[in-house]
Formats: sequence, C-alpha cells, structure tokens
Amino acid sequence: MNDSVDRLTKLFLKFPGIGERQARRFAYFILTQQESYVDNLARALVAARAHAYICPRCLRIFEGLSETSAGICGICSDDRRDQDSVLVLEKSQDIESFSRTEYNGIFFVLGGLIPIVQKDIIQGTNAQKLIDRVNKESVDGTLQEIILAFPITPNGEHTDSALRELLAPVQHGITITSLGRGLSTGAELEYADPASLDASLKKRE
Repeated sequence: MNDSVDRLTKLFLKFPGIGERQARRFAYFILTQQESYVDNLARALVAARAHAYICPRCLRIFEGLSETSAGICGICSDDRRDQDSVLVLEKSQDIESFSRTEYNGIFFVLGGLIPIVQKDIIQGTNAQKLIDRVNKESVDGTLQEIILAFPITPNGEHTDSALRELLAPVQHGITITSLGRGLSTGAELEYADPASLDASLKKRE
C-alpha cells in the first residue's frame, strides 16, 4: 500500500498549490474509492487530455473534438471580437475571468510570471512569442493596444515592467497599458469578480 500511496503522492505534488500532506490525502482518497469511481476518473482524465489543444495564436488551452482548420481557438477566430486589442495574461484560467466582463478583444497567455530574481527575463515564458506577434501586427497595423493584466504581486508587477522593456523596441506606436487598481494588492485574477475586473480595465493606464 505504501508504494502505491508514494507513487500517487508524487503525482499529486505536481498540482499547483498542493503540499505533501494534501497530496497524501488525495492518494489515500483514491485508493479507498470504489473501482467504478476510479475508472470514471481515469477515463475523464484521458478524454480531457485527448481533446485539449493549445491555440498557436493566443497560446491558451482550449477544448474541442478537433482543431479548427487554422488550428486557432474560438476566441481568436471570432471576427466579432476587437482584433486591435490584446490582453496579456499569466495563464489560461484568467481568460475565463475576463469572459464575464465587458472586454471584447483578444488574449495572449504568457504562461507564467517573470520572477524578480530571474536574470533572463525571456526564459520560462512565452515572452519571445509575444514580441514576435507584436512586431508582426504592429507593422501591418492590426494591433493598437496591449493591456498587461497580471496579479498585483511583486512578481506580477515585475513582469509588467519587464514586458514593457521588452516590447519597447517593437511597439511602433502601439499603446501599452496596465490594469488599474480595481483589484486589491495580492489579488489573483483567476478569483477576481467581474465588477472588479471591469473597474481595473476602465482604470488602466
């Protein structure tokens, strides 16, 4: 039993925000459930992974039975959305929060924050892909505004400053703004309410 618990614990430890004690609780929970529950869970995980895609344009994870002909997600391919504004976020989950607001532009998932102590500010994120996209869309005039939307934390604010520095050589007249203070310090966008997000968008600067 201990070997099974240890193996499951190591897997659950890879979940964000999960510590050793919680991981072991999850492991024991799985091993004490009926076989039908475990089978359903395993099938659901395999099915979810099989239908998950990463949009090559905004880099968000989206679900579908198959990719679109262009391989891009429904948000990027929706011509009703404003293509001249891109909201840059830390992770895919943050897009769900903004989908309940008045924002009608498109998105870009950075894939993480840039730690204050990190010397190479491009490493570990999609920053280079953002630079390449902005450089291309600034030349053809598609993009007019970049909105940086990160948590109000030290790493979030450092990421904001670092991206402004990285984008400066390629922004070519594009306005770069950041969320206003509709959010409290330390707030994660994933858990913010729509009213606060709307306020932060209106107060962006």
